[in-house]
Amino acid sequence: MNRATGENVSRYINARRIVAACRALDQGESVIEAMLSAGFNTKSNFNREFLRITGKTPREYRQ
Repeated sequence: MNRATGENVSRYINARRIVAACRALDQGESVIEAMLSAGFNTKSNFNREFLRITGKTPREYRQ
């Protein structure tokens, strides 16, 4: 996995989850709804991964 994508499994999965969360936010879901529907269980992990991948917090992304 590392050689094929340049990411470990956890980062690869989280990146796909963040894409799903972005779609949910774009459709008007709240940050918590987007977090849960994307498969994240903790807000701290969601916020950290969201910032790492998008360069913005979920709240900044919605604006």
